[in-house]
Formats: sequence, structure tokens, C-alpha cells
Amino acid sequence: MDKWNTQLRKGTFELAILLLIKRKPMYGYELTKNLQESSTFSIADGSIYPILKRMTTNGWVDSYKEEYEGRNRKYYFITELGNEVLNNRWEEFEQVFDFIRRMRNVERSN
Repeated sequence: MDKWNTQLRKGTFELAILLLIKRKPMYGYELTKNLQESSTFSIADGSIYPILKRMTTNGWVDSYKEEYEGRNRKYYFITELGNEVLNNRWEEFEQVFDFIRRMRNVERSN
């Protein structure tokens, strides 16, 4: 895999995480497993926690603890600010994707 693929994935990890926790609160391992369903977002176990910490610090996500089988799990959920960030990034993502798609279609018609 070249650096372009890596950078593309890094740029969309936060978007994918926000989309997942918008559906329902999730704990870190659950998020990792959901992301690993796609080879595009494959992430090593434990690697998600620095991302979640940064997103929490930015105010995009918050968390709460809930006991499950005698252990506390930390569930992450999207905040109002996180929803704004998600909507803005989604718009930007769609604009970039649409532009790239149009350029590809121009190339094909030549």
C-alpha cells in the first residue's frame, strides 16, 4: 500500500467513526470491529483510542461508562458539535468525490 492510500484512510477515519456513533453509542473495541469489516478502514486493536481521545478533546464525542459482565465499558457518542463537524465534513467529502467522478467521466469521454 502506498502513502496515498494511507493518507486517504487517515483523512476519512474520523468521518467513519462519527457516522458509526451517530447510529448508536459504541465502545472502542466495537468501533474497531465495525471499521475492520472494510479493508479500507482496517485498524489495529487499541489504535482507535488516541483517535477517540483527540475527538473527545475537540468536543466531537463524549463518553459514559456502563457495566457489562462485571466490567466497565466506555461508550462513545456524538455531540452536537460532532454532528456539525460530521455534516460539514460529509458535504466536503461529497464535493471532492463528485469532482473526482466528473473528472473521471471527462477522461472516459475523450
